[in-house]
Amino acid sequence: MADQDSPVLDLKLDRLSKLSGIFVPIVIGLVGGYYACQKDCSDREFRIAEQKRNEDQREFDNTQKQYANLSALLPLLTSGKQDLVEAAVDVYTSEAKTRQAPTDLQDTIEKLKARFPELANPIDRATEAGQRQICKLNPDGLYIQVANDSNQLALGKDLDQRLTKSGISPAVQGVQRIDAGPRTTELRYYFSQRTNAQADQIIRKLNSVGIQDIQKADLSAEYLKPGCSPPAVYELWIGTSSPLTQH
Repeated sequence: MADQDSPVLDLKLDRLSKLSGIFVPIVIGLVGGYYACQKDCSDREFRIAEQKRNEDQREFDNTQKQYANLSALLPLLTSGKQDLVEAAVDVYTSEAKTRQAPTDLQDTIEKLKARFPELANPIDRATEAGQRQICKLNPDGLYIQVANDSNQLALGKDLDQRLTKSGISPAVQGVQRIDAGPRTTELRYYFSQRTNAQADQIIRKLNSVGIQDIQKADLSAEYLKPGCSPPAVYELWIGTSSPLTQH
């Protein structure tokens, strides 16, 4: 009886061996894919958290520097001596360029023009620099946003070069990777009569290098602070349904 069952058992074992040869690689692949997905998600979350910590640290450092500048500049600005006031105004202008000027002094500096009319020009430069700091404006230009993918980053840099050679204005300021983009390609900027006209020129230039179907989106409501003029800052967000391709 045992001898009769042996061929049947061997056949079953052979079938199981073949099935395992088929399914084990599939299971390993699924597990590996799940692990890779989880790792990518964890890496993305880590990058976002690290970026947030870095931004918070920079904000804290800037606040500390602004407070130190306030303590140093206030006695000079209220000294009543033109040379000291002028020196303080120049320092304020310089610090505003690095976004570290104590902008609580804006009104105080503006009022100094009545007492020191000879300093009207440097005071105007100081308050303008301070206003730009308050508005937190990036340099004018086009910022290209692509998917967080090495291939898309490389193609984004190629697009940067082609647009630069074409003489696009304002100039391309660089390429940045993003974890989540819009489905369709968007040109995001601060709407105004001036920027709308410039956006149309940018879109025509983009069309000429193969970027089509671009939707406009206004950043003003979310990012433009009261009293700030719409800057010539444009963000080209490449859509997930139309990623960059080789040219």
